[in-house]
Amino acid sequence: MNKSKFMTYFLSLAAAILLLFALLHIGDIKNGFMAFFAALEPLWVGIAFAYLLVPVAAFFERQLNKIKRISRYARPVSVLITSLAVVAFFALLCAVLLPQLITSVSDLAVKLPGMLEKQLSRLQLFLASNNQFASTATNLVESAENMLMTWIKTNLLATISNIATSLMSVGSAIVNLILALIITIYQLLDRERYMNQCRKLFHTVSKNERINDAVYDTMRQANKMFGGFISGKLIDSLIVGIICFVFMLILRLDYPLIISVIVGVTNIIPMFGPFIGAIPSAFLLLLVDPKQCLIFVIFVLVLQQVDGNIIGPRILGDSTGLSSLYVTIAILL
Repeated sequence: MNKSKFMTYFLSLAAAILLLFALLHIGDIKNGFMAFFAALEPLWVGIAFAYLLVPVAAFFERQLNKIKRISRYARPVSVLITSLAVVAFFALLCAVLLPQLITSVSDLAVKLPGMLEKQLSRLQLFLASNNQFASTATNLVESAENMLMTWIKTNLLATISNIATSLMSVGSAIVNLILALIITIYQLLDRERYMNQCRKLFHTVSKNERINDAVYDTMRQANKMFGGFISGKLIDSLIVGIICFVFMLILRLDYPLIISVIVGVTNIIPMFGPFIGAIPSAFLLLLVDPKQCLIFVIFVLVLQQVDGNIIGPRILGDSTGLSSLYVTIAILL
């Protein structure tokens, strides 16, 4: 047996043994990969932040390059301005929204038992006047009560334990966020070098220039479409949240701020976002007054039609060229 055949047999046997070992320890390998990616969570968050902030930093850098005295330091100064602008924006947002949100949530927590009692009283009066419907509704209520008691007995302690664990992990989350911000700054400062390193790594795998050019062109188009969608959707959701807040004030509906925040944030999600935000908001108003709930549902349906046919297309235009399904898949990826 010559040397080349021996090496072929040896490598084939080694690959088979490695494959068998991987199949026998697939759970441990999976846990290892999950721990590895979890440890690098600040890196993934930092990359996402940097991707979103690159256009902002590039804009400031272009403006600073026009000033000869500081053009030499345009890159670090632009990154500093971008970082301060982001921190100031979130600080202002928290200063304006957080106190009102806390007040709304506290008020809701105080009034919620009374709301539930009021609606239950209305339900009892309705059932008393409709005997045929009463038996069916009573069975449904009893079934719901049994399910709730079963959940309390079997899952409540586990849920409380999970909440306690989540509260204990807040410190770790803060540390990861700080690390992510530091990584973001590093990437904004040396973004060209990191991109060149990625290109070199890709060229070590693929030597075909036609394939490389096709991949680069696809990535440029994807970046243009996805970046246009993200920025446009954020602006669109902000406008929808403001419109919802203003009209709820005009219509004198309860909890306008907290509901507008929910509607605006969930509007970022394609297709299903408006419904995800509208359902809990409508339920909250239903506890207050069914008439308010009906007015809100009609208003949200009109608002989503206006957003889908006027506001959204005006802002997004043809920046993505993708259907809602493909955008949803892209966000999941």
